[in-house]
Amino acid sequence: MIDVALVGCGRWGRNHLRVLSNLKQEGIVGDITVVDTSQEARESTDMADFVCQSIDEANADLMIIATPSNLHSSQALEVIQKGKHVLVEKPLGSSEIEAAQVIASAQENGVILGVGLLLRFHPVLKLVRNIISNGQLGRIESMRFVRRSTRTYDGNSNVVESLGVHGIDLLCHLMDESEPSAVNVEGDLIEARIALEFPHGIEALIDVAWQATTERKTVTIQGSSGKLVFDLDIHDSVTLSKDGNEYTLQCESKYTPLELEIRHMLNGIKLLHQETDWRPIPSHGAALRGVRWTEKAIAAIPYS
Repeated sequence: MIDVALVGCGRWGRNHLRVLSNLKQEGIVGDITVVDTSQEARESTDMADFVCQSIDEANADLMIIATPSNLHSSQALEVIQKGKHVLVEKPLGSSEIEAAQVIASAQENGVILGVGLLLRFHPVLKLVRNIISNGQLGRIESMRFVRRSTRTYDGNSNVVESLGVHGIDLLCHLMDESEPSAVNVEGDLIEARIALEFPHGIEALIDVAWQATTERKTVTIQGSSGKLVFDLDIHDSVTLSKDGNEYTLQCESKYTPLELEIRHMLNGIKLLHQETDWRPIPSHGAALRGVRWTEKAIAAIPYS
C-alpha cells in the first residue's frame, strides 16, 4: 500500500481526502496524513490517520498539493527535493518558468510528477475523441467550454487561472494537442470570455465565471455535419446532433475524474517500482502549454 499526504485540506482538498479514504478501504492506500497550517482544518479532519502543520513532519510516498495556487510551485519543489512523488493541483506554477523548474526538478530527482488537470480523466473523453476522429462531426468549425460557478468570489483567485485553465487544456487536447496561435480575452477577475485561435481558422471560446446565477458546465463541439454536447457533471453520456436528429451516446463510467486521476498516480508509483514505463496525464509538455496560455490569457484581461 502507498502512504499519502494531502497538503492543504480546504474545499478541494476535502474532495481528495474523501477519495483517499475510499481507496484506503479498498486496500490501495495506506496511511493518510493531512498537512495544513490551519488548526481548524486539522481538527475538523476525521478521515486522516495523522495530521501535522508542515511538509517536513509528513511521512508519505505520495504528496498531493491542494493549497492556494501561489504556493504550488514552491511546495512542489520542496516535496520533490525530499524524493517524494507529487500530484500538484493546477496550476503547476504562476508562470511557465516556475512550472518548468518543477518539471526539471522531478526529472532530476527521479520522482513522479502529476498535474491536476482532472478533466483529462473525464469518462466521456475517449468517446468524444473517437467521434471527432472518425469524422461523424465533419470538419471541426468551433468549440465552446462553459464553466460558470455560483460560488462567491473570494477576492483572491482569478477566474481564468482557477476555471479557464481547464477549458484551455481540454480544448487543446480535443484539437489533438494543438498549440493555439492567439488568445483574446474580455472580462475581469470574476467573469471572463477567452477566445483561442487554432490553425485552420478554428475558434475555441471559453466562458468562465464566479457568482453566476446558475451553475453551468458544458462543452460544445460544432462540426460541418454535426454537433456534440456534453455536461461535465454527467459522466456516462454525450449528445450528438446530426442530420436533424439527436442521439444520446453512452459510455462506461465507473469512477469520477478525481478518482481516476488519483488511481493513475498510484499506479504510476507501482509501475516505477516495477521498472515499467508510465506516462503522466497530461504530459509535462501539455501541462507547460496550459500554464503558458493561461499566463497569456491573464495578461490579456482588459483590466490589466
